Amino acid sequence: MSQESSKISSPENAKHCANCFNNSWDQPDDQSKIQQCGKCKFINYCSKECQKEHWVKVHKHHCRYLAQQRVMPHSRHDPANCTGCKEQVETGQVEMANPDNPVLGCPLAIYCVPVVFKADFGEGGKTHAPLPFSLGEMTGQFLTKAEHTVCLMMRLLGKMQMAKHSAWTIHAEASGDMYKKLNALRHFIWKTYIFSNPGHILDIRIAKTSIPVQLSSLATIIDKKLSGVQFSDQTVCRPWDTFKLLLIFLVEFSMEPPRKDAECVGLPRLSKVVQERRLSSVQFNKVWSEVLDTIPDKLVPYTTLVKIVSGGLLSQACAGCSKDITVADLQYYVLSNPTEARAPFYLFSLISASFCGNPKCYEKVNGENANKLMKIYTKISDKSSGCRCDSCGLPNISEVRRCSRCLTKVYCGVQCRDEDWVQVHQLVCKEGEVERKRKGGQRERKKVGKDQFERTVDYMKEMGLDFD
Repeated sequence: MSQESSKISSPENAKHCANCFNNSWDQPDDQSKIQQCGKCKFINYCSKECQKEHWVKVHKHHCRYLAQQRVMPHSRHDPANCTGCKEQVETGQVEMANPDNPVLGCPLAIYCVPVVFKADFGEGGKTHAPLPFSLGEMTGQFLTKAEHTVCLMMRLLGKMQMAKHSAWTIHAEASGDMYKKLNALRHFIWKTYIFSNPGHILDIRIAKTSIPVQLSSLATIIDKKLSGVQFSDQTVCRPWDTFKLLLIFLVEFSMEPPRKDAECVGLPRLSKVVQERRLSSVQFNKVWSEVLDTIPDKLVPYTTLVKIVSGGLLSQACAGCSKDITVADLQYYVLSNPTEARAPFYLFSLISASFCGNPKCYEKVNGENANKLMKIYTKISDKSSGCRCDSCGLPNISEVRRCSRCLTKVYCGVQCRDEDWVQVHQLVCKEGEVERKRKGGQRERKKVGKDQFERTVDYMKEMGLDFD
């Protein structure tokens, strides 16, 4: 029977049925059964039923554009109508290189080719196609917050390169590698978008990539180099610090699906400190959206971003000693060591709070709380993975409803079951469905979750991390 397996990889890494991938069904052993969509020849399916379901939920919005029968409006980069390109031309190269000028350029003309890629598996099939959706640079509307963030980070790197900012010049190789990884991440988001069901399932797929962690490693290398020369950015907008804030949203997003799962299932009793300082899914996404809305096309004063992340006020009380402070900077659990900060700062992480700069205050409030909270989220998410709804993507361990005819679908409740039935399931549901697609009963679902958690623990141990 199918499991919420460890095989949550991208469907283009092997010859996969896109719909089986979306439903966490095992792929067919006989690869010859997997055929291309007859029109676009870009998406693969193992059966007419899988093709029909994926068509209704995802592919009907993209097929004609992938097949190049039509061109999606604003899917191609047009410098004459691109806001970033026009502002860059109006500003001029000399002023663009001015570190105090807030105008961001556009990286698409040079660095990022707006197409989607896939492997041909040695069959001579199509390996790339035009975007079946509009470009955010052309419309101002991005597919996800993650894509919008990647776009802004690429623009920031381009700006720092033109301005010969120390964060770019001090280790040009690492800076160039970050650009390449951001480019790869954006293409990964595009590919995932055309394969995956929308909503929480799409977030899960995007959050699985390790590219943000790789980016944070490169950013740490650059930070150490800057620290070695005692670099201090005196510009108002502080582009490197802005870049790191955006990077933190991508890194923290990797914990967003488990956090949302855990909140949906129900959190255990938490300590008073954790209850008061825990950053919820709603809060995280609200701050992320506010930051993105504040930087539509131009840099803003860094203190403006600090104020947004800090909850709207720079005047706060230290979470450790209650001393009145004025938040001067941001610290992150990943990119920096908050215990080394000496000026008042706001810690933006799973546990978020203001601190005066005394390491004892940080240890008193945070200590190992963030690590413990991460483990709680992961454990609940993994153990409830066998009860993940095939409609909304969220788990529900108390009211799981499995389709009694085909046994291939699990729903979190009557509403999702009925909505999926009306949308498409009535067209593909049948008795005697192949064994690999059938999902088990309560005992089997519990085992799926247990096995998933054990795989996570084993992986953490391989990485040298304690996950008791």
